[in-house]
Amino acid sequence: MRINHWGRARQFIKKHPEAESSLATWKRAVTQAVWFNFTDVKQTCNSVDWYEGALIFDIGGNNIRLIAVCRFELGRLYIDKVLNHDEYDKGTWKKRYVKKKR
Repeated sequence: MRINHWGRARQFIKKHPEAESSLATWKRAVTQAVWFNFTDVKQTCNSVDWYEGALIFDIGGNNIRLIAVCRFELGRLYIDKVLNHDEYDKGTWKKRYVKKKR
């Protein structure tokens, strides 16, 4: 997979240098992977969930949440947010993924 918006992870690492190793390990696994669907993602990263079209990766032993959108047909993963556990628990990131009722 090709990862887009890695700069968001770099910004997170600047604030949380202890996250660098875990995010580097995750990045290495993802860039070596070939995914066609969520089942493939689960085989690479067991600690991943699906929420309204977003992939939520649990990285670094429940300390980091990386939220991304995958375009399987293009072989691209777009990083939306990288959050620590407290930021994730606030849930404000969900607003982007809630389907609007018409």
